[in-house]
Amino acid sequence: MKKRRFKSRNLTRDVVVVAFAFSILLIGIVAYFASQVKRDISEQYIDNASKRVATEFQGMVGRVESSLGMVRDWGGSGLVDLSDTEKLKELLLPFFGKERMLAGISVADSEGRSYFILSDGTISQPSKDKLYDSMQRPWFAPALKADGFYWTEIYRFFTLDEYGVTASVSWPDKSGKGLVVAAFDILLEDFFGTIQEMAPTASSRAFIFQPDGRLYIPDSESSQSEFQSVELIKDQLAKRSLSIWWSDDMWLSDDMEIEAAPYQPEVVKMFFEGAAWWCGFVPLEKARRNVWLGLLVPESDIVGDIARRRKILFGIGIVVVLAVLALSVFFIWRIRSRELQLGDDISAEDVQSLIAKGENRYVEFKSTLRMNLHSKKPGKEIELAWLKGVAAFLNTDGGTLLLGVTDAGEITGLEQDVFENEDKCRLHFKNLIAAHIGAELSKHIRFVLVPVEGKTVGIVHCSRSAEPVFLKNGNKEAFYIRNGPSSDELPVSKALKYIKHRS
Repeated sequence: MKKRRFKSRNLTRDVVVVAFAFSILLIGIVAYFASQVKRDISEQYIDNASKRVATEFQGMVGRVESSLGMVRDWGGSGLVDLSDTEKLKELLLPFFGKERMLAGISVADSEGRSYFILSDGTISQPSKDKLYDSMQRPWFAPALKADGFYWTEIYRFFTLDEYGVTASVSWPDKSGKGLVVAAFDILLEDFFGTIQEMAPTASSRAFIFQPDGRLYIPDSESSQSEFQSVELIKDQLAKRSLSIWWSDDMWLSDDMEIEAAPYQPEVVKMFFEGAAWWCGFVPLEKARRNVWLGLLVPESDIVGDIARRRKILFGIGIVVVLAVLALSVFFIWRIRSRELQLGDDISAEDVQSLIAKGENRYVEFKSTLRMNLHSKKPGKEIELAWLKGVAAFLNTDGGTLLLGVTDAGEITGLEQDVFENEDKCRLHFKNLIAAHIGAELSKHIRFVLVPVEGKTVGIVHCSRSAEPVFLKNGNKEAFYIRNGPSSDELPVSKALKYIKHRS
């Protein structure tokens, strides 16, 4: 008897322990992901921002090349004439309205003549300056050889005396003997202005760097806004970010090819003067990767969205933990409803405990084994009534049938069946099982007589049968399953479907 109760309590305890352990594990997982959500959101935040800037740069490149292509087409048709400065101004000035980052437009030919116009409409003819040679400018000669558009490296402009890049394109002049080049200048200061407008927060910082270890940081503490070696840069925040992303041995030497630069478009976190910063790095040109953008955002600017998502994550975790606990309670209830099937010895207290819980999917009460209490005679219908329950238990998930207990839970005892002795009662039970269910299925059925309150209660334990069980009554067979506290007969079509999907 103690053995059975020990097993039942152990099983319930195990379910509680597993549920508790799973809840703790789940809470740990939620806590871990909650700690990671700051990193994930920050990485996505900074990555999206840096990529937006890179996308804007690519969009600017496309717009500039489209405008240059138009100038080339005009030149091919003879509309671009260096001798007619007013006509050139009329043709070129509208391009500044199309591209706000456009600082100046140059037109030069292979004879040394040149024309330059600024965004404010100022016209210059630098060819008259003895120090200026258009054919020696970094955008001229490469454009003559380029198959399409040519973009320079970042360099200092002659007229504006500021850093920028130039896109150029060439075409044959009207004589067919010489070449003409048109060039569009983009100032880095203007590009940085666009970057700052697109920055995710007011505290964001941006800088441009090259694989050779030089940085360009406008409005920095440096004495000049130009590319300088990282060792000379006074902006410690920018230097700190690069030192984390690139180790010292990854900086390129002067004789190292640009293509050898490590390609790591990623997001890193760093601490600077007690504050956390998130840094994103992307190449402005994915093909050549000769100029990179660094975008820095303080973590404090991102905290609001992180806190909101953390609350959502913790809320989901709490809901899942509550669901696990609810399932644990449900399984414990199922275990306790079926606990009499777990052991070999049954006490009167066990029977009373089971009766107190009432009939359910796993427990059913019947007043007698064979006696019709109304006619006071044995009746076949009484025997078939509880045999239906046995067959249903075998076909479903098993269960316990209590004989000698009314539907209301009153113990009347099997004494009403008037057997000569308990052996006769057991034999009658055995014969009924063999005749109506099958002797081969008796291995799934155990019949025990237990004295309770001075009366005898028959306990029929039924474990689930692997094969379908039919209740035989003469030439008829019926298929039953448990449906809540009752045993329901299934018609042939539904019985076949149930058996087919029964695992």
